Amino acid sequence: MHATDATCELMEEIATRCRLNPRFARRIGDHGFLELEESWGDEATIINTARISTTNQRVAGVEQCGERERNLLYHLLSKNHGTPFETVHFRWRVIAPIFVLRQWMRHRICSYNEFSQRYREPITAWYRPDEEAITVDGYPVLPPEALERYAALMDGLHRFYQEEYAAACQRIREAEEAGRIPPIAGGRNPYRARARELLRNAMPVATYSDLYWTINFRSLMNFFNLRRKPDAQYEIRQYADAAYEMFRLRLPLLADTMDRVLQDQATD
Repeated sequence: MHATDATCELMEEIATRCRLNPRFARRIGDHGFLELEESWGDEATIINTARISTTNQRVAGVEQCGERERNLLYHLLSKNHGTPFETVHFRWRVIAPIFVLRQWMRHRICSYNEFSQRYREPITAWYRPDEEAITVDGYPVLPPEALERYAALMDGLHRFYQEEYAAACQRIREAEEAGRIPPIAGGRNPYRARARELLRNAMPVATYSDLYWTINFRSLMNFFNLRRKPDAQYEIRQYADAAYEMFRLRLPLLADTMDRVLQDQATD
């Protein structure tokens, strides 16, 4: 992999975030990353939202949540009274292969804002399956020579992009100097932008992308329930497990309640 300046900056940022926010930032595989940057609301928010319809008995914070509040949380979640759980939100930074994000975006009740190859060159990092990824019940489904061909193909596609984009930029500069196209002094250059739009079509889904994911707890619970199962795709399960660990650190009472409800549902 030939890392561009932008890719090197991204890798440095991952290292910085893991150092500055070690409890809520994780590396995933070689180049992946997940960070819980911010959350809004907590268990008290849910309790107060639920009680608005019947009482003014509010709790000031999680420390005031006793057995009565714990039972209410469980009752609401187990009986699918979901609206109060939509008042707690999380914002995550996600760096993952595009094929993982394609699965991720099937979870639609949330917000995504993704890195754009219309405006920037691709991240020159691509997913390399580890030993667990290629093994099913102890059997390697891809031999070493197949992985070598895979690596060569990924490198070739990224090299094609970089070489062709550099050539396109050179032709654009020459056309500007010759007066065939108007020079663009600042802002978005439409000629280079169109070259990026076309060349991104050659990028494989193994290429990493970068996005922000904002989601409420009700939808996050569904994500955990589907993507942490043993039969979920290995790569997205790595992210879901890491997200769950961070969520549990942030809101342990809500995590306990969710685990209890999901376990009950699985045994029904």
